[in-house]
Amino acid sequence: MSTQIIPASAYPQETLRSFLNSAPLSFSNLDWLSAQERLEGQFCYALSDESQIIALMSCEPENKYAAWLRFFVSESDGNHAQYFRSLLDQALSELQKAGITALYTLSFKSWQEQLFTNSAFLPFTRIITLILPTTNNIRIEPLSGVEMRLMTAEDLPELETVDHAAFSSPWQLNARALQAAFAACSYNTVALMDHRIVAYQMTAANFYTSHLARLAVHPSAQKKGLGFRLTLDAIQETAARGGTEMTVNTQTNNAESLRLYYQLGFSQHGKLIPVFQRAVQDFQ
Repeated sequence: MSTQIIPASAYPQETLRSFLNSAPLSFSNLDWLSAQERLEGQFCYALSDESQIIALMSCEPENKYAAWLRFFVSESDGNHAQYFRSLLDQALSELQKAGITALYTLSFKSWQEQLFTNSAFLPFTRIITLILPTTNNIRIEPLSGVEMRLMTAEDLPELETVDHAAFSSPWQLNARALQAAFAACSYNTVALMDHRIVAYQMTAANFYTSHLARLAVHPSAQKKGLGFRLTLDAIQETAARGGTEMTVNTQTNNAESLRLYYQLGFSQHGKLIPVFQRAVQDFQ
């Protein structure tokens, strides 16, 4: 077999989308952007054999330090591990040139975890899902010196500043992802102090369930009850429109986040999702 790796953008989009949708072996991370949108990225690669695509991978960075394995799709011919390593080596080489320090991925199935560990990915943390039955019997007290209002598209540049200050690099969202999250979520609010946005939340609704997709508080405004207040408001909104439960994801090593959600009455729901990290700068 004579294979070659070239940027996916060198192929017609229709060809890429066709393979993406029909490939029998498929992995994708949680992502605000669709896999089709990632096809156009700089860090998306196609592995081909005699001009026929046999695997695709996207490892697009989220910021100047961290990238995520966005997706990997492959023919199911018994060689997917070889295809994965070939595409990963190409991606790591390009990420290294771009100054990215680490590549991250989630793992949802055992074959994925084996693929990652065999490619020098190391355990980083785990994602925990929490759930809360909602109720209309919620009393929300105003916070002195804090204004809360609905989020607008004009807020997004300021939100990026808050987001990057609140989260470490693996968990930050760039401007493009924030815009996609804003469009996908149905209830988005911000908290202001001295006319400056210092916290925000984004909640996605799905029939009777809401998912608190994003909650960020600027370090300068933490420990003032803003995260609690924003979450409580999102819970109240869910109950008011007839929703019966709310879910949220966080990391098992995020003690402050877990403390907040447990205080509000959330409890663990489902299995933990492993997160893996691959160092980029030591790639040879």
